[in-house]
Amino acid sequence: MKNLRLLIADGDEQILRFISNFLSDDFCIVGTVSDGKALIAAAVALYPHIIIGLPTMTSLDAVRQLESLMPDIKIMVLTDHEEPEVVAAALAAGASTVLIKKRASDLCDKIRAIIRELLTASPKWPAAVSRSARPASQGVLQYS
Repeated sequence: MKNLRLLIADGDEQILRFISNFLSDDFCIVGTVSDGKALIAAAVALYPHIIIGLPTMTSLDAVRQLESLMPDIKIMVLTDHEEPEVVAAALAAGASTVLIKKRASDLCDKIRAIIRELLTASPKWPAAVSRSARPASQGVLQYS
């Protein structure tokens, strides 16, 4: 799974570092971002397979934009909100899945499980994303 490119986004710097550090052994972390505008810019520049998290209240707008610009990318929304309407709104905006940030200890295990499910359900999906990526999408970026 090391060939899967992940872009991590979260407004909480500790969560951002935790997820990035915890997943870096198994995946290629191409960047981290802490706000919605930087997320769009980084996603366009890096064309990751998966975006994990979403920072700030502009998150649903970012999901809609990303879904429109890059429909092959999978978006995992991380949220503190357990309300069904928040989850429904994220899925309606184009998120592939929504994870509640209740316990950081099992959050990364859940992310790994979801990625395995994505690969099982659609084994050709990463190759399709890779073909869509632009040559300039190589490298690692960190936006603040």
